[in-house]
Amino acid sequence: MQNDQRIEELQKQIDNLSSDMQHYHQRLLVLQQELDRLQNKDVRPDQSPVAGTHQNFKLENFIGLRVIHLVGIVVLVIGLSIGVKYAIDKELISEGFRITLAYSAGIILYLLSLRLKKKYQFFSAILFSGAMASLYFTTYAAFVYYGFFSFTAAFSLMTAFTIYTAFESLRYDRQEIAVLGMVGAYGIPFLISANSERVELFFSYIILINIGIVYLSFKKRWRTMGQLALLTSWTLFIVWGFRKYQENDFNMGIVFIIIFYSVFTLSAFAHRMIRAESLTIRDIQQLTINNIALYLSALIIFGHGDFGFHLAPITGGIGIFVLLFSVIARLILPSEIILQQSMALQTVILVSLFIGFNWSGLLVTLLWVALAVTLFVFGIYNHRSWPRLAAILLMSVTLGKLIIFDSSKFSTIQKIVAYIVIGALLLMLSFLYQKYKNKIFYGSKD
Repeated sequence: MQNDQRIEELQKQIDNLSSDMQHYHQRLLVLQQELDRLQNKDVRPDQSPVAGTHQNFKLENFIGLRVIHLVGIVVLVIGLSIGVKYAIDKELISEGFRITLAYSAGIILYLLSLRLKKKYQFFSAILFSGAMASLYFTTYAAFVYYGFFSFTAAFSLMTAFTIYTAFESLRYDRQEIAVLGMVGAYGIPFLISANSERVELFFSYIILINIGIVYLSFKKRWRTMGQLALLTSWTLFIVWGFRKYQENDFNMGIVFIIIFYSVFTLSAFAHRMIRAESLTIRDIQQLTINNIALYLSALIIFGHGDFGFHLAPITGGIGIFVLLFSVIARLILPSEIILQQSMALQTVILVSLFIGFNWSGLLVTLLWVALAVTLFVFGIYNHRSWPRLAAILLMSVTLGKLIIFDSSKFSTIQKIVAYIVIGALLLMLSFLYQKYKNKIFYGSKD
């Protein structure tokens, strides 16, 4: 009883505070509208500022306080980069002077951010992010292109920049710093040139950036950062794989695949493992994208560009890996139903692809039908809807494949077998739905 009374009291207090907040918000709007009316001499007293002035104020506020800063710092950094590239192409400045100018630009932006931090914190944050992106790029270029630093010195500097950027992002408490710094760190090197000869250094650099991003993403709950880092990193790796990968890059490719996959998997599970929070839809989306990227990267690295011969075994291997992932998730995290469903569906898709890549003709049709039946029986036995729905979907795909692709290739006997088997199984599924509809529709766990 005491708990119930306490809950009622807290609810009343919350309702009262919410009502007060609405009142003060309305009062604030009225005062702002009155201020706008007094400042604008052309507005007549009988005009209502609600629909016009306030909306214009909100739009101008968004553009002036948010958009202009972001666009300005990006355009400035791009301009500096293009200017340096022009000077390099025209041989107007020496290599040492190029690096000195680039560092000077970053330091000036940094000093300005410090000077403006007290009064203009958001503007200061934008300047700071541009400064750190510039310093990242300059250190990377000085080491890779000009050899001014040793490997140890260059990566020590970039490690220091990563740690300091993370620290300042926490102090500013603004995700914009991290996002802009991330964009600069990933993207600015491409404004100079692509370094295809030292790809191991480039991806080591990307991993270093990712560590700082993943830490911030967890510390401040900035999940957008983690997802952007995942998409950017895997995109860079896959594009490199399609365009530049050679067989002698195999060992290096395997190492980077393992590191990328491990970093972003841990990032998705970090809140669950450390804070005991349930996985969100965005976490599960990140795990799904990570698995897709793993599959594509494995095709590139293990296939050596010959997807036809290696397609089936690679697909089967990744399918087994995702199946083990699903089983482990079910054992360790039994409450994460959506995660289990997602991993299981990915396994079904990969197994279906493996069957399609490894065999052909009537055998593929029959194996897909067998897999669909297995899923349906599993769904009824475990009172789960997703395996039954997956079975129906797979059966539909099998029927579509039979009608669209196989009818012109199968012999008469093969067509007879395929149509009879699929038709009989569809009727059997329909009968089972009719017979066990109460158990199926009202006894499911999901």
